[in-house]
Amino acid sequence: MNFLFPNILYALSLVSIPIIIHFFNFQRAKKVYFTNVAFLQSVKSVTNSRNRIKNILVLLARILFIAMLVLAFARPFLPNKTAGADMPNSNYVSIYFDNSYSLQNELEGRRLFDVAVNHVDEISNLFPNNALFQLLDNSFENSSNYFMEKDRVQEKLLEKGFSNNGRQLANVLAKQKEAFASNGMEKGNHIFWISDFQRSSIGELSELAMDTLNNFYIIPMLPDQNTNLFIDSVWLETPFVKAKENSVLKVRVVNLGDEDVTEKGIKLSIDDKQVSSTTVDIAAGLSETVNMNFSVGEGGEKRCKLEVEDFPVIFDNEYFFVIKVAPEIRIVKVAATENSYVESVFANEPFFKLTSYGIDALDYSALNTADLIILEGLREIDNALLASLQRVMGQGATVVVFPSPFPDLPSYTSLLGFPPTQQEVKALPIPEEEMLSMTVPDQANPFFEGVFEKVSANMSMPKGFPTITWQAPGQTLLRFRNELPFLTEMETTGQKLYVFSSPLDPAFSNFPKHALFVPTMYKIALASKIKNDRLSYSFNDQVAIVSLDSVNQNDVFRLVGEQAEIIPSQRIVDSRLMIDVPHEEIEAGNYQLKKMNDEKVYGNIAFNYDNSESSLEYYSMDELKEVFGEANNIQFFETPDAADFRAEFSNQNVATPLWRYALLLALLFLLIEVLLIRFWKTA
Repeated sequence: MNFLFPNILYALSLVSIPIIIHFFNFQRAKKVYFTNVAFLQSVKSVTNSRNRIKNILVLLARILFIAMLVLAFARPFLPNKTAGADMPNSNYVSIYFDNSYSLQNELEGRRLFDVAVNHVDEISNLFPNNALFQLLDNSFENSSNYFMEKDRVQEKLLEKGFSNNGRQLANVLAKQKEAFASNGMEKGNHIFWISDFQRSSIGELSELAMDTLNNFYIIPMLPDQNTNLFIDSVWLETPFVKAKENSVLKVRVVNLGDEDVTEKGIKLSIDDKQVSSTTVDIAAGLSETVNMNFSVGEGGEKRCKLEVEDFPVIFDNEYFFVIKVAPEIRIVKVAATENSYVESVFANEPFFKLTSYGIDALDYSALNTADLIILEGLREIDNALLASLQRVMGQGATVVVFPSPFPDLPSYTSLLGFPPTQQEVKALPIPEEEMLSMTVPDQANPFFEGVFEKVSANMSMPKGFPTITWQAPGQTLLRFRNELPFLTEMETTGQKLYVFSSPLDPAFSNFPKHALFVPTMYKIALASKIKNDRLSYSFNDQVAIVSLDSVNQNDVFRLVGEQAEIIPSQRIVDSRLMIDVPHEEIEAGNYQLKKMNDEKVYGNIAFNYDNSESSLEYYSMDELKEVFGEANNIQFFETPDAADFRAEFSNQNVATPLWRYALLLALLFLLIEVLLIRFWKTA
């Protein structure tokens, strides 16, 4: 038996008081008158004997009353053999409640989220009223850094919902220890982890820095079965969607369940109207990509949604994205020569917005809003132009270089990032016999997808004379028969550059008059737009980028959805709005971009939940025990019923308190004393 307040045991010295009273009985003698002296001796003997027994019993009652009362205040208890050594002395409890969307799964017909809430409520009732609790969930709210009383914990539970964030357990533990340290409690604390221990989000458990100073209680919320069907990703078969033309959407669907799925329906809605549907058959543990045909009647941004039916995990049944039908592609041409080859390519489609400048009359501000910049025949790329190009390329613009017949190699090197070699031009125009033929391009290259109906070895290909050559990293899209590059695509850290080795001049190449010229320039122009505008963003992303027209640096935009409206952290860089992805404030869906006090829609953006949350693979109880070992300060609980958990926890951890019994005995001995004095009559 141990005592919570052993210092109070010094008060047992108070039992000396009734002993002193017993030996120094200050009661006045009572005279007894009687006539027969013969009875004197017998009366005296009987009276002394009865008084002695009564006084001893009263003394014992008083001693035991004081002793039991002192013991009650010392708080005796019988410690459990498996309880943490410091448990009786600590009143700080930290509870991690994993409220990620994977807890939509079920255990014995109940949602894991609800089971976890019940466990948190039971934990708050397991500890004394003076215990303080930290309730930590995946949101990592600032308020979760502080400890609160039990009643406040139960209030906070009513406010809890699902969180978009998944947290690694290492970060959770660091957060809990930080809270203990801020309150000056380094050991003897109680740490609860209530989670489904999902492999994709919980992190590598073997790397956790566990300690022996605190008591750990691990409560896995493992579902009955792993069943989940979700849309993993979508993309367009052709990256450019035209109005009133058939388009194909590629949809990758994943089945992470233990059973095959057959004839599962998928619906596509655009601007809240269903435009397509299909079915999919997927074997257990595999994925399938299906095609969905659709068309739209007019241009502009379209809010799209894919739906698949699945239960019980439903948070990923919908996938949101935005497509831009015939989006405006802004092209700036900077030329040192007079020709109209580029203008003739982009004049046939209204969504191409081409602006041409001579090198001496260039408006540098036009480069900031361009998706594609074409440099044609520039002998030198001066420092001002070079700085502007490097800046806009860093923001996502694409640059195409048609070299000059006599280029300044150092300035070209600064732009290209590699030193080109100049070919000597002996006479102009270049004789046809000195021009090099090109090889047939690789039809499997995505760049040429849909360009050729049929490819043959003897098909007509352009010819040209390279004024510059290079050996540099990148993908050669078109090459001469002698293996020298004619067109190379280079992309590093989001910057895309296309370099031609021949000028855009019939004196050096017949490429501007060849049938391959138009589709090549189309492909480059379309790719320059598509790569800047993503269909959707994940809550796992940090920044979302939206291209806007007529935007000012001081504009403030708000995200407006069906269920929520927020003003996210944002900044404007040229014509692009950079939004810090709001991880907690909103749910997945399509959102409109509107200015403050303005209902005009300036753009659309879609957010989806991170795919890792859809992967329902968990650490089993055996794996958890193997990872964490058999340390005395770590306990595991596997029970779906909160009441059963409470009983199991109490059996393993809660010491048996004895102070109530001591108090009852004290009252009993006080009652015995009163009864002895009241009803034991002596002469």
